[in-house]
Amino acid sequence: MDLQSVFKALPDDQVITKICIVEDPSKCPPGFQVVSRTFDQDTDADLWKDRIFGKRITRYICFSKDQYSSDEVVESIAIAGEKDLSSEWTVLFYTWDTEQKAMKKKNLCYKVVRRESVQVAVTDIIVLSKSKKPPFGFILAGEVNSLLICYKYGPISPTKYPRGVGPSNGQHIASGNWGVSTGQSQQPYIQGQHTLYGSSITHSAMLDGIPFTVNPKYGDVSRLPPFIIPEITLKTEEHLQAQYNYSFQVEYQVQQAVLSNFS
Repeated sequence: MDLQSVFKALPDDQVITKICIVEDPSKCPPGFQVVSRTFDQDTDADLWKDRIFGKRITRYICFSKDQYSSDEVVESIAIAGEKDLSSEWTVLFYTWDTEQKAMKKKNLCYKVVRRESVQVAVTDIIVLSKSKKPPFGFILAGEVNSLLICYKYGPISPTKYPRGVGPSNGQHIASGNWGVSTGQSQQPYIQGQHTLYGSSITHSAMLDGIPFTVNPKYGDVSRLPPFIIPEITLKTEEHLQAQYNYSFQVEYQVQQAVLSNFS
């Protein structure tokens, strides 16, 4: 196995920086990954699942983990109606490749924030076709045509820009006409485990604006009580056999008694 194959086999925990929807999975934007198969059943992850005048219509989620084109990261994802959106959410109204309506009634929307303002961000997006709840470690964004869209969080690692490359001016992928930021003031109604009309749950190390910190009394290591290492006695195989040997004599007697009753 070559080194490139090893790298592909390793888990990709980089945070997601951009999201879009395409009609043709083979026309995913350069540098993007397409969610073409469901996570639980390995079936088609098409979000539209319909035909118009006999023609099949398909929609697929794509996401990018390009750490160099923007200093913003995706903080959260939601499925919401057009009337339930706020200005801080970017709505994917149109497909990237064909500029057609991305979804029927609901919308896939996401929120981006400055990388340095959060400690965790979205690292993966999956689609479930049969499961009714997210797998361990994932959060439900919402449901589209009986498919569950889920996402996962991970810590943000510092970005090391190559020489001559730096963050962009902050414009994210939604600056095109297929992703539009809404200007309505109402907070989004999210069908997953996130926000319900202004009552938000933060996924960073903050709670109501209060940062998570270690108790000051544990800040000075010298004040901690000494750690006593217990004495470990090495034992040979013979010692272990003698200490934990069990003859199963009672079990054998019960077995013989049962067999004699049936003989």
